[in-house]
Amino acid sequence: MAVNISRFHEVFLYQSRAPVPELLADLKVLGGLDARAEAQRSALAWGGWLTTVPGGVMALLTYGVWAGAVNADEQLSDAGLQLLKVTGAVGGTLLAVGLCLFLWRFALKDRDLDNRRYGLAQVLLQRLQVDLAPDAPVRLKLDLRPPDLLHKRVKQDMVGWWNTDFFVDPWFTLETRLADGTFLRIRMVERLQKRERSKTSASGKTRTKTKRKGFARLEVSVRVKPERYPGLERLKARATAATRLPRRVELERVRVAVDRLSLRVRLSDEWVARPEKAAGDSDAPAFWRQALEKDDASRTATMMLLSLYQVLGYARRRAKLQAARGRRGTV
Repeated sequence: MAVNISRFHEVFLYQSRAPVPELLADLKVLGGLDARAEAQRSALAWGGWLTTVPGGVMALLTYGVWAGAVNADEQLSDAGLQLLKVTGAVGGTLLAVGLCLFLWRFALKDRDLDNRRYGLAQVLLQRLQVDLAPDAPVRLKLDLRPPDLLHKRVKQDMVGWWNTDFFVDPWFTLETRLADGTFLRIRMVERLQKRERSKTSASGKTRTKTKRKGFARLEVSVRVKPERYPGLERLKARATAATRLPRRVELERVRVAVDRLSLRVRLSDEWVARPEKAAGDSDAPAFWRQALEKDDASRTATMMLLSLYQVLGYARRRAKLQAARGRRGTV
């Protein structure tokens, strides 16, 4: 499915059900749109500063010379007056152009997407591709809008002395059926708190402080045929013990039922889709080492899926062993 760019720039939502190659092609288009928006906003910022600063300086100089002449009751020459008019006009024009460029840059803010969101989808699709039939459809849903939009606010309350807005953003869903028949679902939800409080000092000045805090929840679940994994609902303790996660990632919930398994974990709000350098790479610059210290969402999802498959494998082996013992008992 080709991305409808005009429609996407209206809603910033992506939803499709297609084989992995088609989804990856669409995500590449989204990445290109994001890169173009980033380049445009960067160029507009440079252009804004390069016109606003000289324009402001020229406008101030013009006003200063004119005000000085008026206060000193001096008469400017015709040439001086003409130069002053030209300088003021040029300065005012540059200032107006710079402000327009900044406004244009602000208007493009929504097009500057969070790279992590479509990046996580790309990494997971590439990893899952080897476990899918060639034409197996994958349902992918991405909400690429910011998490603090008004319609994503679920509650307003006081937290201590802070007026707090609570936001919930279920922005990522991936569903597919793997080659062995297992139905896989991966979801990610971001939770955000925006806090604000005002304080009036003894001098009467009011200061307003703001801060943000949040986290992300990642859930991986599989649905299977109960007859292939008898007794699965009794393996919650084993599923908990078998779960392996990256350092700092917190296991929040394990659910086990007759026909499904699910894990839910909690990540920092500064998670990354995938660090671009290996953890042991001594040549990685400081900013990459900082990125490596953040929660790797794609690695976490992969480890969660492998942990679930360990439990399914155990349930399958146990069922075969019990069936073999039953056959020997009837001999």
